[in-house]
Amino acid sequence: MSQLLTFGDLASLVVKPNLCIRCGACVAVCPPDVLEVREHTSEGAQLVGVCTLCGLCPLVCPVLHPYEAPLEKPLGDYLEYGIFKASDPQLKATDGGVTTVLLEEAFELGIIDGAIVATKDEEWYAKAVIVTDKKELRKYAQTIYWHVPMVTPLRTAIEKMKLKKIAIVGTGCQTAAAKLMDKIPKFKGRVVLLLGLFCSSTWMREDFYDIVKAKLNLTPKDIDDILVKNKLIFKLKNGETRELPIEDFDSVIFGSCHVCHDFTAEVSDVSLGANGAPPGWNFALIRTQLGKQLIENAVKSGKLLKSDAKPKIKFVTRRAIDQKLRTIPESKQLPVLQTR
Repeated sequence: MSQLLTFGDLASLVVKPNLCIRCGACVAVCPPDVLEVREHTSEGAQLVGVCTLCGLCPLVCPVLHPYEAPLEKPLGDYLEYGIFKASDPQLKATDGGVTTVLLEEAFELGIIDGAIVATKDEEWYAKAVIVTDKKELRKYAQTIYWHVPMVTPLRTAIEKMKLKKIAIVGTGCQTAAAKLMDKIPKFKGRVVLLLGLFCSSTWMREDFYDIVKAKLNLTPKDIDDILVKNKLIFKLKNGETRELPIEDFDSVIFGSCHVCHDFTAEVSDVSLGANGAPPGWNFALIRTQLGKQLIENAVKSGKLLKSDAKPKIKFVTRRAIDQKLRTIPESKQLPVLQTR
């Protein structure tokens, strides 16, 4: 029988090599509550008390247990796909606003009683928040480009708020972490809806803004929104727009992104991105019957518009294949693990 892994192993194999995705799953499952992911840094999970060696945290780490379809199935399993956007012009979102509309629909249908979404302050520091009123969702309809501990609030949602049916919005690694929570009895079945976001990489916030300051003389407070296309487009609060080559930020990509091969968030009910869609729209991969129900209801009620444009499925597939073929730096190779 192999030795049970503990946080010491997680720290050695994942945190110290800069492979931690900061999802916060380990924080949520820790019985003595002695782990944390700090919001205002890019550090991985930290031990802040005495570990009881329970072995739960390695079980829910998506770096140790990735959900990734094989190269032969680069987009993972799905039922259908299409191009959609919110019909309400008042809904301000980075792209098509489909994620927000689907969460609103899930609340209306009683599918969820809470949603964990990301938010940011004026300095672009990000955190996860629990929303229980669909009227509050539109405050969070914006994309954030660094790792956010999206799974950590599950503990509060279940233990303190007594929520039973929770949605989580996240990238492939974050939704994989949420899926892994089903291994722990307390959390089993509580995450009923996963909305995944296309993602090729994220950046370390502090280093990202050092580059923005050096090249554009901008601070986080100057920026209203950021669009990631084949370049970075900064929409400023004064109405101006600035741009930088996306390659300028290669040096500040999280190390964990090198071991992620899931571009389209393959374990989600619906996966969404701007890739493959016209500006202002979302490409959606509908993966489950629940996801299909939400999309169809939102279209039928007029909350979502469906485009007649042909989705660029080959382009999205190419991006997904490129990510699955992405080379892992030798220094970041994980040893083969034996767990029980």
